[in-house]
Amino acid sequence: MTNLNIFNRKYWFLKIIFILIVSFSFIGKPEKTHTLQSIEDKIFQHSETEHVILLHGMFRSAIAMKPAESFLTEKGFKVINMSYPSTQHDIETLVQNYLMPQIASLEESGASKIHFVTHSMGGILVRHYLKNNQMPALGRVVMLSPPNKGTELTNLFADTDWYKEKIGPAGKQLNPNQNSWVNQLGSVDFELGVIAGNYNGNFLTSWLLPGPDDGVVSVESMKVKGMADLLLVSEKHFNIRRFIPALQQSVYFIENGRFYQ
Repeated sequence: MTNLNIFNRKYWFLKIIFILIVSFSFIGKPEKTHTLQSIEDKIFQHSETEHVILLHGMFRSAIAMKPAESFLTEKGFKVINMSYPSTQHDIETLVQNYLMPQIASLEESGASKIHFVTHSMGGILVRHYLKNNQMPALGRVVMLSPPNKGTELTNLFADTDWYKEKIGPAGKQLNPNQNSWVNQLGSVDFELGVIAGNYNGNFLTSWLLPGPDDGVVSVESMKVKGMADLLLVSEKHFNIRRFIPALQQSVYFIENGRFYQ
C-alpha cells in the first residue's frame, strides 16, 4: 500500500485543508511587544519638489498603498503610487519595464529628490535597481516588512505546479536559500530604514517562520547589511503598510535618516 504523503505534489489539495485547519485552530492572540506611538508632532510639511515613489508587494496593486499615498500627500510630498504585475515577470523585467521608466520620467522632469517607501517585495525591486544604476536624485528609502533574505513560505508549496504559476518568476526569486537570487543582491549602499513587523496570530506560519515574524517574513529575513536603522512594530505583514504610526516613522526617516526611538 502506498503511503499518503501530503507534501507530495499530487496531494496539493490536502495541503490547503491542512493549512486551513491548523491556521484557524489557533485560539488567542500573542502579546504585542513593540507598539508604536504617534509622532505626528515630530514630522513636518514638505515641498512637492520632493517626490516619493510607492511600491506595493506581491499579488497587490497601487490600491494597497492608497493609505500611504494619502498620508504622504497630506505631508506635502509629490507621490507616485505605482502598479506593476508582480506575478507575471521576474524582478529584473519588472524593474526594467515599470520602475526604470518611472524614475527616468521624474529625473527628466527635474525632480530634485526622489525617496522610496515600499512594502514587501516592492523593496526588492528598489534594491535591484539601485545595485545596477546610479541615481543622483536619490533621497532615502523606507521598506516595510521587506523579504530582504527571502521568506521560508516560498518553500511550503515549492513542489506544486499551481503554486509556481501563482507566485510567478519573481516569487521564486524570494527563496530563502543562501544561494538564491535575492540573497545574491548583497549589501545596500544607500540610506535605508527597515520597519519590521513582528506580530503574527497564525499558529502555522509562526511555526514555519524562524524567530519573530509578521506572518509572511521573519524579522531576521527583513534585515540587510548596510541598512541605516531598524524599527520593530507589532503589526502583521498586510497591516503595516496602512498603519499610521509606521507611516509617520517613514516620514521621520526621510527627514532624519533614522527612526524616532
